[in-house]
Amino acid sequence: MVPIGALRALLRQIPERPIPWEFVDLIETDPARRVKLKISHERLARLHPADIADIVEELAPDEREAVFETLDHDVAAEALEEVDPKVQKAIVESLDSDRAADIVEEMDPDAAADLLADLPEETSADILQEMAPQERQEMQELLEHRENTAAGRMNTEYMALPVAATAHDAVEALRKFEGGVETLSTIYLVDSHGTLAGAVPLAKLVITSPETPLLSLTQEPLISCREDANEMEFAQLFDKYNLLTLPVIDEHNKLNGVITSDDVISLLRSKL
Repeated sequence: MVPIGALRALLRQIPERPIPWEFVDLIETDPARRVKLKISHERLARLHPADIADIVEELAPDEREAVFETLDHDVAAEALEEVDPKVQKAIVESLDSDRAADIVEEMDPDAAADLLADLPEETSADILQEMAPQERQEMQELLEHRENTAAGRMNTEYMALPVAATAHDAVEALRKFEGGVETLSTIYLVDSHGTLAGAVPLAKLVITSPETPLLSLTQEPLISCREDANEMEFAQLFDKYNLLTLPVIDEHNKLNGVITSDDVISLLRSKL
């Protein structure tokens, strides 16, 4: 167990955020008043997903549904990831399965898998059925892992390049990467079998020439954890080595995903 005093000290360092109610319009005057966000591109750019989550958690159930019916899929997904798990579950259950699937597809895979695992089996199955085949298969594979293991917490969207790649190759790959930015602090190197061979801090790309082999930029020691590592084991690795991401490997050292620092913070907060 992580000492409660240490967790509280960590959370005290996270500043509170006021709810920006100027982004909310109350519309209709009936008792079940509806709410929608002003989602012009200019104003939406000023609203952080965590702020949307703060607003949503203060609303009545029907108002929460109205917000998530109004938001774009990608914005809704980012906001949903910031919402308290109990509220998160209630929101998804209030949405049509096709709308819920559109939002879940845009979430980070690990967060989406955690959400689907918490839903009633029938609801989860309906959402999975509405998802695109590739995303559905990815979710089903993640759902097979226990939530309190590294495999259950890992994100399957990360940057991995061949061991022979150069700094130029990395920059080009970064331009095409469509996953979350939280996994991009480190670029991982794998061999032809997918075996983890090295880890390159993103910052090193800034100070090196394009032709530099990534293998020459790897950091030592190469820290990783197995898929069946428990929460305390990988949390301790983050603390000991001051990690931003941690690669998760199988019994053959194949890279299957990464755990990010925000995953660990969420884990620690849930222990309070």
